[in-house]
Amino acid sequence: MIGLAIKARKCVTGADLCLEYIKKDKVRLLFIASDCTENTKKKVVSAAEKKSLEPFYTFSKNQLGDITGKEEISVIAITDYNFARGIREKITKEN
Repeated sequence: MIGLAIKARKCVTGADLCLEYIKKDKVRLLFIASDCTENTKKKVVSAAEKKSLEPFYTFSKNQLGDITGKEEISVIAITDYNFARGIREKITKEN
């Protein structure tokens, strides 16, 4: 379902762009790679906490990269409420 959000242009990738969207309060769901650097994690989590966003650490950088069709990605932010709701429901059902 994340792939659909990407194709629909309802998400952004990369720590810097995601931070920008978090600060603008445009992020509905946040994924941080479980193996991202501590510095990246610290910056993104700090910004997310200020906006009451709880990130998911479900995927590695390689897995997020595979989903997006890129090499490695540390952060993905879903910007659409409906996609975010659907993805969140699917993840919570699997866990």
